[in-house]
Amino acid sequence: MATFKLKFRPSTSRNKAGTLYFQVIHRRSTRTVYTDYHVMPEEWDEKLSFLRIIGSSERQAELRLIVPKVRWDIRQLTSIITEKEQSWVEYTVDDIVSAFRLLPPCQTWFSFIRGMIAKKLCIGRTGTAKTYGDALASFSCFRKGEDLLIETLDAETMNLYEAWLKGRGVKRNSSSCYLRTLRTLYRKAVDLGMTTDKDIFRHVFTGFAKTTKRAVPLDAIHAIRQLNLPEGSFLAFARDLFVLSVFLQGISFVDMAYLKKSDIKNGLLQYIRKKTGQSLSVGWEPAMQAIVDTYAHLTVGSPYLLPIITRQDGTERRQYERMGHKVNCYLKKIGKMVGLQIPLTTYVARHSWASVMRDLGVSLSIVSKGLGHESLKTTQIYLSSIDTDGVVKANRRMIRKILCK
Repeated sequence: MATFKLKFRPSTSRNKAGTLYFQVIHRRSTRTVYTDYHVMPEEWDEKLSFLRIIGSSERQAELRLIVPKVRWDIRQLTSIITEKEQSWVEYTVDDIVSAFRLLPPCQTWFSFIRGMIAKKLCIGRTGTAKTYGDALASFSCFRKGEDLLIETLDAETMNLYEAWLKGRGVKRNSSSCYLRTLRTLYRKAVDLGMTTDKDIFRHVFTGFAKTTKRAVPLDAIHAIRQLNLPEGSFLAFARDLFVLSVFLQGISFVDMAYLKKSDIKNGLLQYIRKKTGQSLSVGWEPAMQAIVDTYAHLTVGSPYLLPIITRQDGTERRQYERMGHKVNCYLKKIGKMVGLQIPLTTYVARHSWASVMRDLGVSLSIVSKGLGHESLKTTQIYLSSIDTDGVVKANRRMIRKILCK
């Protein structure tokens, strides 16, 4: 039966790290398999033929990351030899080495996620890339920057991470979002053969918790629209974007930012939702055009309908994110002006449209419970089967109520 041993080869240069390697022996034939792991002579225990965790805290963290990689390699070599022995087929030491080198590399969790982020950016999925990046930043903070192998991820680590999020005051749905994202990435690693599925998310919450509805009534929307704000001010701009969002069936801020003048055809605004890729149509009403006309002088020469994205230089996402933060800041001030008890944000417009439509007696199959739904999939199913004319007529009724109140 073949055997192997982990060994250390010191560097020929003084004060430089040496290299760990495996010596594989079978039927008096010996082969050397070098690794990418480098340690100092004092970090190698010759008697135990293994690493010693010593040095500064930073160096110890590096060594603790090497240890599971070495153990992973040991398990793989053991598995290969066992499989060869049980097959009752003649094999050579070169067969062992070849099989070992064909295995996928033992990758760390952080580097794997960074690779997945890079792939999403390459295909233009910037939103997904940001979601992955946010989850990585949070988990890295929990780990104090210390990476770990995908193979060593376990349920206890995820339990501790969830408790850490809770201790930092992260809301349950936000915590769930981070954990769902990490679960998605973990499953991708499993599919790629980088680890086996150990069901490490079985004890943490990855669902959707019910939240307080963020909606304002028709009277409040009317009051916001009627506010006497300085013409040309950012307060007026923020107010107009909020009202336009309500008029446009609760369109999200990101979708509103990317609306183009060419999206309006034959009395309909048609656009693709950034979040779901779903095609939506909205009846284009005079009240909508009036708001757009107010800012038309700021979009001359631009393909965009509104002056949210003003430059096409690859920073479009950063532009709308910054504008979104600024708009929400001013909307909170507007909310206080009309006496609202909840913070006014662009997202409130989405819930408000749904709630007002529901209160006007519009079918729940059209508004899918005011988009204050518990399941996005259910909403997509409802919306995909809605008659566009029915939505246009219902939305027109609501706009008239706001304008004529």
